[in-house]
Amino acid sequence: MIAKAPMSLTGPSKVVDSDLFRSSSMSFFGTPLNIQTQVRLGMSSMRGGSVLIVKANLFSKFSFKNPFKKPDPKPKPVAVPEKFPDHFMDFKPLKGTRKPIRLAFEKPLIEIEEKIADLKRRCAKVGLELPPRTLRSIEERYEQARERVFRDLTPIQRVNIARHPHRPTFLDHILNITDKFTELHGDRAGYNDPAIVCGLGKIDGQTYMFVGQQKGRNTKENVKRNFGMPTPHGYRKALRFFRYADHFNFPIVTFVDTPGAFADLKSEYLGQAEAIAMNLREMFGFKVPIITIVLGEGGSGGALAIAVCNKMLMLENSVFFVASPEACASILWKKARLAPKAARKLKITARELVELGLADDVIPEPVGGAHSDPKLASKFIKRYIQRTMKELSKMSEEELLSQRYQKFRKMGRFTEEKMPEFDTSPEAIEKLKMNMDDEYSKALSAIGFKATVDLLERELQKSETPAQREEIQKKLDKVKLEINQHLPTAPNYPTLKSHYDKMKDISRAKSNAKVKQELKERLKPILDDPETQERFNRLKTIIKDDEGDQGDLHPAVKILYFNEKKKLQYQLAKVLSSFLLLSNSAAFEKARYLAKKAYSEEYEAALDEVVNSVMKDTEEVVAKSPKLKQEMELLTKLYSNVKGNPDAESSPRIQALVTDVRHKLRQALATQEAKRNNEPAPVVKNEAADKVENVPKLKFKRPRNVSDVIRMGLAFHEEEKAKEQKKGTCCQK
Repeated sequence: MIAKAPMSLTGPSKVVDSDLFRSSSMSFFGTPLNIQTQVRLGMSSMRGGSVLIVKANLFSKFSFKNPFKKPDPKPKPVAVPEKFPDHFMDFKPLKGTRKPIRLAFEKPLIEIEEKIADLKRRCAKVGLELPPRTLRSIEERYEQARERVFRDLTPIQRVNIARHPHRPTFLDHILNITDKFTELHGDRAGYNDPAIVCGLGKIDGQTYMFVGQQKGRNTKENVKRNFGMPTPHGYRKALRFFRYADHFNFPIVTFVDTPGAFADLKSEYLGQAEAIAMNLREMFGFKVPIITIVLGEGGSGGALAIAVCNKMLMLENSVFFVASPEACASILWKKARLAPKAARKLKITARELVELGLADDVIPEPVGGAHSDPKLASKFIKRYIQRTMKELSKMSEEELLSQRYQKFRKMGRFTEEKMPEFDTSPEAIEKLKMNMDDEYSKALSAIGFKATVDLLERELQKSETPAQREEIQKKLDKVKLEINQHLPTAPNYPTLKSHYDKMKDISRAKSNAKVKQELKERLKPILDDPETQERFNRLKTIIKDDEGDQGDLHPAVKILYFNEKKKLQYQLAKVLSSFLLLSNSAAFEKARYLAKKAYSEEYEAALDEVVNSVMKDTEEVVAKSPKLKQEMELLTKLYSNVKGNPDAESSPRIQALVTDVRHKLRQALATQEAKRNNEPAPVVKNEAADKVENVPKLKFKRPRNVSDVIRMGLAFHEEEKAKEQKKGTCCQK
């Protein structure tokens, strides 16, 4: 300690001003810059003589402005750094570009990209430039193929996208959607878990409490973040900030992205289960809106611990499960390679969970997944947060608590009811018609139209000329329109409506059964082919699950099975397109489904499902088109007039009307299908048979000797079985 006033450390040596600096912490000044960084002086302290060592740390980044230098007339523009908080956070943008990682199902797209690049390279080599129109056409076809690939993903493919190493993390999205974000740390119990990140952020002036599970973007970050698997400290930190948000009335937004809670021995000692259970209990009592967004994979209780919410939103390619597909396959079938089958059975994708009522909405992703355009994905998330918050802000505290409680109470409640079997006998239908007439007569009397209708019907019967009948019919139709407007006010309207709905269901069931029977007769020659049936039956001794992973099968067996199924699919598609008036893409989709279920006990149910879905779509199309409905009614009337006369049924007028109705119905169904898939409406031909092409050449050459291939596959299958048994015996020893 120095008690004297600031003193010169260098004596009377002459020093220029620019060589001086001052130490504000030790109150020394007058030290020249050209001296060594360590000065040893002999001085006397307050208690006696001693040696004092003074260390001067010279900052390498310390700079001085030259007062004689003229300023630049045009100062250089200062580059604005990318927005990220530099306080309380060590999360920074990654330097450089990341090496692209492509998934297995993207192989067709990679081949197209390589062909386009090769075409451009060859054109440049010979000095030829591709016309812009041609290049644009090629790129448009590539984009269509890309959209088709990512639209028709299987559950296991969506799991792979959710686990993609480049998928945006919680903090990536937070920095894109918030105007300002401040991270908060610690559980106030001795530790800050980096796998869960909490903080306050603003979106358009509204403050939110954000809590999310954070994965790493590379190996170093993943090790630091524990691969997104929280410990008990992480869940207690989340609960601490949940309570802060509830106290200060901040809405809570949680982001789920974890394979599960960390299940090591230390976490169990620290009370992992208790921490999760405490979060579940406390989150039901918070009086602020809670929104949960599933970014990637949400695994079991580790995800649910921050997902007790009023609204759960899931990204299009995210998954939410109680056990991973690999774990489920290992438990049920003792083979992790059957993960695709487990993913399909678990119903873990976003759209499936919305249908089951576990999730509330699906947030769309850019084509190719969120990792293909992170900023656009963040924009979608921000939009859905604002829309959901606008809906929840209208609810009171009691309504929020009740809605959150009821949301979870109704989970797992399912009622499996058989479709009511209607009595379609003529006597039952006649009795139902009589009951409908009686109820309708009572309703007309109640609303005051009974006398008017009876009078017009008597006049219609007494009319002699067609002109009189047409005039009276117009009056009767006008009165019926008024009746339909006043009919719901009748006292017996519920009974009348139930009779009408029952009659409609009977009519629909009879129609569907008739269509199914006729379709079955048309498909019978294809499915009853002895050669095809024998091959499928023999192949099924090897392939027990045609949709699972066939990694242990012989390649020749795979090729044979693929060829047979493809051939059957095209044959079924021709029949479906010509009989059910389906578009080309719809017919192939239905045929693929029937080909999978062919020669199994599930075929009848699959055929019922196909017929019911097509008939339902047809009813919707006809209901939306009054003109088409009128033409179909006219056609029905013409057929009823010439019933029993084959020559009249084949008259040119009726055949022309049939052709016109079929064409319009096919066009309407194709337009509805395209609209459902967000595609432009196609222009279809008059006849479906011309639309479906012949069976194309298959990708693989068919083996010459089928018996040899089957024998080879069986031998290979038996070898693998023996290896597994031998391995199991060694493990037991």
